Amino acid sequence: MTLMDALRHAEQQGKESVHRGAEKLHNLETAIRRRVRGSKAAPTAGEPENRGSAPSTKVRTGIVSVNGRDVEEMRCTGGRHTA
Repeated sequence: MTLMDALRHAEQQGKESVHRGAEKLHNLETAIRRRVRGSKAAPTAGEPENRGSAPSTKVRTGIVSVNGRDVEEMRCTGGRHTA
């Protein structure tokens, strides 16, 4: 195999690889779009019918910990250590 043949062969393999990658990406995008479209059309069993109309009664709070210990209230010290 000459150098030109090897380069052509490598180019063909690269084209095929890019084509397969683009096809996989297209299939993935199609599957995601189908899934999103399906989730918007019909709510699941655990999901209420009108998500936006009923306000949630739960209050969400973040978990705050410093060095593995929970902190009740965060105060900004500006980088200074407090005693």
